[in-house]
Amino acid sequence: MPAVSKGDGMRGLAVFISDIRNCKSKEAEIKRINKELANIRSKFKGDKALDGYSKKKYVCKLLFIFLLGHDIDFGHMEAVNLLSSNKYTEKQIGYLFISVLVNSNSELIRLINNAIKNDLASRNPTFMGLALHCIANVGSREMAEAFAGEIPKILVAGDTMDSVKESAALCLLRLYRTSPDLVPMGEWISRVVHLLNDQHLGVVTAATSLITTLAQKNPEEFKTSVSLAVSRLSRIVTSASTDLQDYTYYFVPAPWLSVKLLRLLQCYPPPEDPAVRGRLTECLETILNKAQEPPKSKKVQHSNAKNAVLFEAISLIIHHDSEPNLLVRACNQLGQFLQHRETNLRYLALESMCTLASSEFSHEAVKTHIETVINALKTERGERKTESSGSPVCHV
Repeated sequence: MPAVSKGDGMRGLAVFISDIRNCKSKEAEIKRINKELANIRSKFKGDKALDGYSKKKYVCKLLFIFLLGHDIDFGHMEAVNLLSSNKYTEKQIGYLFISVLVNSNSELIRLINNAIKNDLASRNPTFMGLALHCIANVGSREMAEAFAGEIPKILVAGDTMDSVKESAALCLLRLYRTSPDLVPMGEWISRVVHLLNDQHLGVVTAATSLITTLAQKNPEEFKTSVSLAVSRLSRIVTSASTDLQDYTYYFVPAPWLSVKLLRLLQCYPPPEDPAVRGRLTECLETILNKAQEPPKSKKVQHSNAKNAVLFEAISLIIHHDSEPNLLVRACNQLGQFLQHRETNLRYLALESMCTLASSEFSHEAVKTHIETVINALKTERGERKTESSGSPVCHV
């Protein structure tokens, strides 16, 4: 992101915000806001043309007033005009205003779309990022019609920067969720799936979110993602925290990507290829083994990240319901959590144990924890009693 120069500080905006904070009553605040609105309106209607800095400042004030809870019924055209600026800060404020205040049915959508097309075609990664963020934030059907065919090209293009690829993947995900019929993935499927092999883990994380949503609706078309997801997961769980230094969170390598990959794999049955299946089993065993290791940090962030990956791995084991050894190990791990002092962990363990109780492979293992579950009925928290008493674990 370009550096912001001292001239971009917008002193007038800072003074206005200070005035609002110093108001002693709601009436004084409204009076100050009305005075400012009248001033901005006169500046926009005046004969003297405003420079980009002034437009940015006044548009930013309108945005601040809107965020305070007041209606804004002018300034939209000035915000659209900022989109044609070559200065990052001016273009940024224009896109921010449009993302927050412009209705998807606005008459200005055509002008906005033209500005977005120009920025996407500019190949300037900063401007492309702003345009993609705006499309995702607005997410209207009109924008899907205008850009759903263009964004996949940006996503898979070899010369697209990693940051833009991330934005493009998430933007496409947003459009698919709002207008799935307008997102033509057919010819792009193979190249999008292969983003799971990308060297940049940020791109892989964004692509995994997109592919998971697409696979839930069209599993057959995206089944080639299984082997790539297993390969990527294997590289993560077998790596040291120093190997993925930029993506390690409190000694846990890429926890968010690991969770997303495990969720993607839950869209499919166990892999048919013995090599892929074996590699996945090794990954799951490694995750279960790491859960038994002494914590590398006492901070709650470490345990949260570690447990997030563990519970998602257990969900995948339960989903596949095909490896007796893994199912029993998962059950025993959950049994330990049933006695944990952390209430949320006990609840999550109980919820997963409910599902395990219906598996023929882990049925007997679940029985060994019935006494622990019954003891959970004695908890002082009413909602935990309800969850425990309604659990199939109690009737195994």
